[in-house]
Amino acid sequence: MRLDIASAATDAPLRVRSDALRSLAARLRDQAGTLTGVLALAFAARIVWIAFSGWAPTPDDDAYRYDFTARALADGLGYIHLNGEPTAFWPPGYPLLLAGAYTLFGHSAVVAQIMNALLGTATVGLVYLIGVRLFGRTPGLIAAALVAFWPSLVFYTAVTLSEVAFTFFALLGVLLLIEEAQRAKGRGRSLRWLLPAGFVLGFASLIRGQALLLPLVLVPFWLASGIDRRGIAHGIVALGLGMGIVVAPWSVRNAIELHEPVLIATNAGIDFWIGHHEAATGDFGPTGGDELVYRYPEMSSPEREARVNNDGFREGLTYAVTHPKEELVLPFKKLFWLYYNDEEGLAWNEGHGGQEFLSSAAREALRLLSNVYYFAVLGIMALGAPFWFSLRHPGRVLLVSLVLYWTLIHLVFFGDPRFHAPIMPVVALLAALPLAAMRSGQPEPAPAEAVEAEPAF
Repeated sequence: MRLDIASAATDAPLRVRSDALRSLAARLRDQAGTLTGVLALAFAARIVWIAFSGWAPTPDDDAYRYDFTARALADGLGYIHLNGEPTAFWPPGYPLLLAGAYTLFGHSAVVAQIMNALLGTATVGLVYLIGVRLFGRTPGLIAAALVAFWPSLVFYTAVTLSEVAFTFFALLGVLLLIEEAQRAKGRGRSLRWLLPAGFVLGFASLIRGQALLLPLVLVPFWLASGIDRRGIAHGIVALGLGMGIVVAPWSVRNAIELHEPVLIATNAGIDFWIGHHEAATGDFGPTGGDELVYRYPEMSSPEREARVNNDGFREGLTYAVTHPKEELVLPFKKLFWLYYNDEEGLAWNEGHGGQEFLSSAAREALRLLSNVYYFAVLGIMALGAPFWFSLRHPGRVLLVSLVLYWTLIHLVFFGDPRFHAPIMPVVALLAALPLAAMRSGQPEPAPAEAVEAEPAF
């Protein structure tokens, strides 16, 4: 009898957990049809836009350079500049992805665009999964829908820029880390999750170097998740190891080709200088980094890149130290340029005026659509702060930390509205909380609890 009672007492929590899991699985199946529809429409919107825009790479902007280097890699010529010499000016991650697609399916901008459409649609799915894990099914679905039809995120699909690919890999890394943190409760850290997350974030860093310091953003998240300092240290080391395994071979290649230590790309020094010199305006400026880029014409391209990269960091730092008053004002200018509109996706489709395909009326209508959508979601997020601001809820701490990090890292360099694109899915996740509360009729925010009961955090 005692054995039966003890057995029943032991089995009861297991039955409750099993029932909860079955209930969650049933609800997820119920929502699967809606999610499938959102994903299908997201993909369709991107394909329709690709066909409508008719975009093709034209000299000489970032999109053209990414396409050029990818074609060179696919042809076995290496990672080269337009002049045929080795380069490290642009991060290699996105050209490597493009080169793989070109090798498999042919050298065509359409191949790149379809790859972008697939990655963009997969990003919608990642947003849903992150939302479900952190907040529940309804916020996850709302956030996914917001990203699926976000105008500028659709527009970027047609252009060979790194935003779409970076966003996918960054969010994939975040999802893996959320899963690992949930499993770390009472079990310790898991290399089975941390190392793959490190690999993914390492590749994200090869697409956009701003991902290199993302492990530091995880510290508040891990603390809120109940992971102790030793566990956090183990997590950082494991992530750093995974990222290093991916990034180190490229850094070694750069040292061999450029005869200088360059972690990822030589444009980092130029971008830093753009944000810290006598004529700095907080944005790219009228001439960008031309003053640096065209120095040392007597040098070979690899030598010049390395020298200019070093000059940019040295001169930018010197200016920052010797001009404290200007440096107090510049971050506010950079913040403005980073978020002041959401038109860049459309502008890149028209080559910033060099490849126009829209009538003036259509262009203004699409600009208006893009900006209204963008500011509406930002406004919902801001006004809904009581629904997501919490220092105790790990998921909310993580998303807020990501937004703060992405903003601050660009204040170190310079602001441009194109650069905010990768963080918009996180904004959508935060905006989804008040929208989900409105949908459920919840009158008051619950800052320390999720809108629904089934998420891990």
